[in-house]
Amino acid sequence: MRIKPQTLLFVFVMYFCLTLLPSQSALAIPAFLCTDVIEIPQVECQALVALYESTNGPGWVQNNNWLLTNTPSDWFGVTVASGVVTQLILPDNRLTGAIPGELGALSNLASLDLSANQLSGAIPSQLGSLTSLTSLDLSDNWLSGTIPPELGNLSILAHLYLNGNQLSGAIPPELVALLNLTSLDLSVNQLSAAIPSQLGSLAHLTYLDLSYNQLTGAIPLELGNLSALAHLYLNGNQLSGEIPPALGNLTQLERLYLYDNFLSGSIPTSLGNLTKMWNLWLSGNQLSGSIPPGFGQLHNMVFLRLADNQLSGAIPIELGQLAGLWQLSLANNQLTGEIPVEFGGMTNLMILSLVGNQLSGPIPSQLCDLTNLYELDLSANQLSGSIPPELGNLINLEILLLNDNQLSGDIPDITGLTALIPPGELEGGDGLNLDYNALTVPTGYPDPGSALQVFLSQYDLNWHTLQGFDQIIGTAGGTLTSLDGRTSITVPAIALDDYAIFTFTPLPDPSYSPGALGDAHNSFQLTAEWLGGLPVLTFIVPLNVTINYSDTDVLGLVEPSLALYYYDTGALAWQDAVTTCYPGAYTRDPVANTLTLPLCHLSDFSLLGLPIRHTFLPLVTRQVDGSIVR
Repeated sequence: MRIKPQTLLFVFVMYFCLTLLPSQSALAIPAFLCTDVIEIPQVECQALVALYESTNGPGWVQNNNWLLTNTPSDWFGVTVASGVVTQLILPDNRLTGAIPGELGALSNLASLDLSANQLSGAIPSQLGSLTSLTSLDLSDNWLSGTIPPELGNLSILAHLYLNGNQLSGAIPPELVALLNLTSLDLSVNQLSAAIPSQLGSLAHLTYLDLSYNQLTGAIPLELGNLSALAHLYLNGNQLSGEIPPALGNLTQLERLYLYDNFLSGSIPTSLGNLTKMWNLWLSGNQLSGSIPPGFGQLHNMVFLRLADNQLSGAIPIELGQLAGLWQLSLANNQLTGEIPVEFGGMTNLMILSLVGNQLSGPIPSQLCDLTNLYELDLSANQLSGSIPPELGNLINLEILLLNDNQLSGDIPDITGLTALIPPGELEGGDGLNLDYNALTVPTGYPDPGSALQVFLSQYDLNWHTLQGFDQIIGTAGGTLTSLDGRTSITVPAIALDDYAIFTFTPLPDPSYSPGALGDAHNSFQLTAEWLGGLPVLTFIVPLNVTINYSDTDVLGLVEPSLALYYYDTGALAWQDAVTTCYPGAYTRDPVANTLTLPLCHLSDFSLLGLPIRHTFLPLVTRQVDGSIVR
């Protein structure tokens, strides 16, 4: 059979044409062309596409409209104004991979937030080209390498958050050019070398956090020039030398954390000038000398923690003037003399820890006036005399540790201390320890009919001491309940992949106005760290929080508006806690007066609501530049 030439030509042409046709899959998913985008410059479009492709955009939690429309302003997390990209906000969105250098083309970007993702690799030096940035947040990722010195070019930057990564090397001196910086957080990295003294030139700083790194050397005295500073965290490093007296110039300082370093010398008396201070934490150093009596003038003080040092001398009676104090920890020092009777004036005190000193004399009966106490640890001292019988009136006590002293006489009736933590429910021991004293039991003991005998028989008197309200929770999960019983946090069995120490600390009601909101008198700090000491940053699944409130707590508030807010240290504002987890995930029971929600991160929290006088206003949605936007 002979095939005609015309037939052969037809077959060849058809085959050639078919090979040029795109596949079915290619037809179904056409390549995105920035040439079709007219809303923003092509170079900015290409930068956004590069981010999507390099960070597994299809796997993001939310990627609404990305590469599906020609209007990037419709893409989730992208803000366009005046024909340019001004904001790129994609926190907690499961971005993986590396940050592309192409983002440096977004020259009009004012805010870049890629926090709480799984980004790895180095921070691109090209980000130093984003000279319009006022806020850069790359926190809580897996970023490594050094901090690019090019970030020093961001001359109008106000907020820089690189915390919670694996960054190493020294803090670039170029960062001192960021003269408009108000918040700098480099915590929880592997940064080393000394703290640059030039940071003292950042006059607008209100928040500086360099904690949990490997920083060495002395604390620069130049930090005393940061007159606007309200929060200074240098804890968890390898800093040595003395605490600079110049820190006493920081009259706006509210929190000073220097704990867990190698600091030595005495505590500067100048710190007594910090009258706005409410949280001072100097524990875990090698500080010596006496406690400055001037601390008695710090009337806003709520937490004063000087434990685990080498402090000596008597406890200043002036500390008894701190009527607002909630926690006083002077544990494991070399303090001598008697416990000041003036401590009876600290009527708001919840935790008093004086364990591991050389204190002598009797237990002051005035301590029995501290009806808010839930932890009293006077163990491992040289206290003598009898136990004040009025101690049995401290019905809120959950921990009473008087062991390893020289106490004598009858054990008073403490059967009313029904809040004491029972055996087996406290890590390392029980809620009561009277061991290693010369105490006796009233007549009738060990009569089985004696109420005191029955009470004491519950406890093993060979426990370890517990400092603070800590609880270890492992992979099996558990429940953390506040000491007032109003707040309960449940850790699901699959939330952790290792053991962690959770710390629940009550906080005072916000002293600053959180916008138009009013407080429901339930504020607390929730933190957690792995047994190795590193903070817990994320959970595999959310925690479950239940908050109980009374009618008195919400007096003057619109009850349906109640929500749990966390304090955003970057924005210096209160933010709705569920916005970082599942928006709208509140469950409120108006009959039981409970509020339940999922919680994805740990912070300072406060139960807030809308005052009745503001019921005609919509709920606060966010705070921008100090003003409320509704």
